[in-house]
Amino acid sequence: MPAKRRLDLTAIERALREVQSRFDELSQHFIEQREPFSDEVLQNMLEGYALVDDYVARGVDLFDLQQVNLLLEINATVLCGSDPGRRLEFAEHLEATEKHFFHEAEGGIKDLYNWYSAHRNESVWKRAAGVYVRILSKPQLFIEGNNRSGSLIVSYLLMRAGRPPFVLTVENAEGYFNPSSLIRNSAKHGLKALYELPKIKKKYAAFLENQTPASKDFFLTGKQLPLHKEAMR
Repeated sequence: MPAKRRLDLTAIERALREVQSRFDELSQHFIEQREPFSDEVLQNMLEGYALVDDYVARGVDLFDLQQVNLLLEINATVLCGSDPGRRLEFAEHLEATEKHFFHEAEGGIKDLYNWYSAHRNESVWKRAAGVYVRILSKPQLFIEGNNRSGSLIVSYLLMRAGRPPFVLTVENAEGYFNPSSLIRNSAKHGLKALYELPKIKKKYAAFLENQTPASKDFFLTGKQLPLHKEAMR
């Protein structure tokens, strides 16, 4: 049976810093203006990758009802990292996010969990793309940081299937940001969503799958872990 490999955080940092150094140039091809790719954002993303790597290593199932609260930790990490002082500064926001996460009727964790439960038998590409669409489309899963949190959750799903994570690079930045803009401006529910979101999901699944050949040996170390049987599909 295939085995999982741990993340190479040094390689991920190199890729993100290259994107950061060329962000103004890359932004000219984005359909929406994006916030600057600051050092803080980059560092928090690295902590986020380390977190999902740990989840995968420990066999954490984020779509088990007993563990869905750990999705909140991913969001908190991309927003303010793991520093206790920053967490204290963000305490009010994190509390509001938790309430939104659990109690938003149309876009909270119940919506995401129900969607995932109904699509568990799809390929990992379709599941990851569908989860990303449910997180970003309106109303969003988190109050802020849905793009970054969503990409880490996508990486978690891919890694559990023994695939490389999704990592933002100079080559895939346009293919990541532009569809993300379309998704976050789309509603989860309603007649339009019935035909619009499946098309977006299909295209995004193809985008994720096409990242694999180019990154097959990147972003992973030689360390291996037992593969979780759930995601071999």
